[in-house]
Amino acid sequence: MSVKEAVKSRYVAAIGEALYDCLADQLGKPKEEVTSWTPYPGGAPANVAAGVARLGAGSLFISAIGQDELGDQFVALLQERGVDTSAVQRVSQPTRDVLVTRTEDGDRVFAGFGKAHTHEYGDCFLDPAALPVDKIKGADVLVSGTLGLAGGTTAEAMRKAVSLAKEGGRCCVVIDVNWRPVFWDDEAAAKEAVLQYCQQADVLKITDEEAEWLYGIPAADALEHPERVLEQCSSWKGVLVSAGEKGSAYAFHAPGGKMAMSGSVPVLSVKVADTTGAGDAYLSGFVYYMLLRSGLDSLVADPQNLRRAVQFATACGAFTCTKPGAIGAQPTVAEAEAMVSEHFGST
Repeated sequence: MSVKEAVKSRYVAAIGEALYDCLADQLGKPKEEVTSWTPYPGGAPANVAAGVARLGAGSLFISAIGQDELGDQFVALLQERGVDTSAVQRVSQPTRDVLVTRTEDGDRVFAGFGKAHTHEYGDCFLDPAALPVDKIKGADVLVSGTLGLAGGTTAEAMRKAVSLAKEGGRCCVVIDVNWRPVFWDDEAAAKEAVLQYCQQADVLKITDEEAEWLYGIPAADALEHPERVLEQCSSWKGVLVSAGEKGSAYAFHAPGGKMAMSGSVPVLSVKVADTTGAGDAYLSGFVYYMLLRSGLDSLVADPQNLRRAVQFATACGAFTCTKPGAIGAQPTVAEAEAMVSEHFGST
């Protein structure tokens, strides 16, 4: 069995929201001046679940999705991508739709919601009592964002899932801050909830701006000195700091708790169609590469492999920017590896 074939037997559990990013068809226009929108399936945890499946790893998605046409389409798409949707709970509330305006160069701006108030969507109503306990405990990686903490029963379900993953003793918990003010009613309460939740991570993914918001580390310093972010929590094994067009940085504790290994990787020059889902594709790529190297401990045992993982992640993120939408633009392993070879050279 080859290494890549072995990855198929390992799996990632992703918990959180599935939604539709409704992208403005008119670039450079504020929400009030947009005349038409095109819906694309997304949501950070759903994107990661689809992304790792696209790359060839096992993938389980845990969420609550509306019993509506959009929900049916989303579940069907995930199944087509090879994602295990047995842990998706169907609820009476609507599937979330997010309005996204875009600048002339493709960058996105979250502009509000379509059908309902933020706490009235289906993804807020994940039932903690119905979580797939054995599957979570048996996962190699649990990936979570923080938007589900904003309201409803999903917050309790997410915290329970993290506890279950840690009980299993083999699961690496990866938390992506993914701060989106439009999901929250109270920023102070949001910050407290996110800070507490992130302490449970083994690996934290955070943007440079989120590092400033959460930990008071200037954005430029977070990118230039990612070890400063790593110092914020003694139980973290590593952090990934992403900064859009400025690239990304990483800091991980070496085996045995020695000094952190850190570095940075530049963004790749591509023709950008839409940046939606780029960070999620980046995280999918890193998680996949971690599985490819038999887990986080094995990955960080070799600084060169760790850097290659971040390069692979960078390629996945860049590839996703070349097409509109998040899930539909995700790369295969061959596509990502070709981009890695072109920009970073072969190993």
